[in-house]
Amino acid sequence: MRKFIIYLIVYVVGLMVQFGWAKYFSPYGVSPNFLLVCLIFTGLMRGPLEGELLGFAWGISCDAMSTEMFGSYALLFTCLGYLSGLLERKWDESKVSAQMLLTGAASVFFLLGMKAVYAVFGANEFIYSINYITGLQPFYNMIIAPAIFVVGKGLIKLLD
Repeated sequence: MRKFIIYLIVYVVGLMVQFGWAKYFSPYGVSPNFLLVCLIFTGLMRGPLEGELLGFAWGISCDAMSTEMFGSYALLFTCLGYLSGLLERKWDESKVSAQMLLTGAASVFFLLGMKAVYAVFGANEFIYSINYITGLQPFYNMIIAPAIFVVGKGLIKLLD
């Protein structure tokens, strides 16, 4: 029960930061995908089951709160949570370079996945465009990744 409450708090705080505070950290319209970086951290620290469950919960919530194609975030976040969970104990997540590299790769996977989802399921009038904002977002995610990993590891030590 305690674990469920902790994950519920992480879920709610993640949504609050993504949809409430992200606008304050968005110079020139580029905002970080905070949930994506937290999802990578959760998958690496807790494994594929927790990664995909939290990814689906955050993804379906993002779908409900955004104007993107419904189900696209849920699909991609679930896949990313599972894939990052598969790297549990196989990836040295304590190195900043590894954190940034994995976050950058996940961000590019997310952008290309959104493009593929729109190409397959989108009607002609709904085209996912890649512009300077979506092009710079992986770099912004890579910059904030070490801070999120430090805070997350501190929370894990505090709660365990």
